[in-house]
Amino acid sequence: MERLHKVSAGFVFAFLCLHFANHFVGLLGSGAHAQFMDAARLVYRHPVVEMAIMLAFFVQILTGIPLIIEIWTQKKDFIHQLQAASGLVMVIFILVHVGVITVARMVFNLDTNFEFAAATFAPPLTYAAYGFYGAGVLALFTHFGCILYDVFKKTSKPVGWLLLIATLGVGGYATYLLMLMYSGHLYSVTIPDTYQHLF
Repeated sequence: MERLHKVSAGFVFAFLCLHFANHFVGLLGSGAHAQFMDAARLVYRHPVVEMAIMLAFFVQILTGIPLIIEIWTQKKDFIHQLQAASGLVMVIFILVHVGVITVARMVFNLDTNFEFAAATFAPPLTYAAYGFYGAGVLALFTHFGCILYDVFKKTSKPVGWLLLIATLGVGGYATYLLMLMYSGHLYSVTIPDTYQHLF
């Protein structure tokens, strides 16, 4: 179970690198975000690649939940507890996020672009979006930090702790910047009526 979880994590990690690169390019402006997304979609919107990504996420959830239960029932150490908690937040985030994206694309025929993401930060969902996306991004960085700690603890616990803390710090700052960007506090964001009416 754990081996399968790690293998599928490799595919998920590759996609997330591309996905977050797209988000961070958005710090240069919504136009830069759109240009990067158009190029990236040539890769991850290919039917075979998209199916592989969805399958990897499905396997992550399917194998992750038993691992979370195992950690909690065996009352493992603090780092494992933190890893399990962040994993559970990620499971909830993935299910909701993918569900919303799928409905927007398949039912409402909407482009899930920068404006779509920004629309979720407009009233009346503003604070819910801060909480939901903030928790999702922080959980991802927390989970990754716990993995780094686990890798390096055998050779040097101080290095493991340093990497965990640094990853949490980077995750917190990244979350802060992305929240500013999509909520229109970093630069002006215009949301088309189509997206405003949806939310």
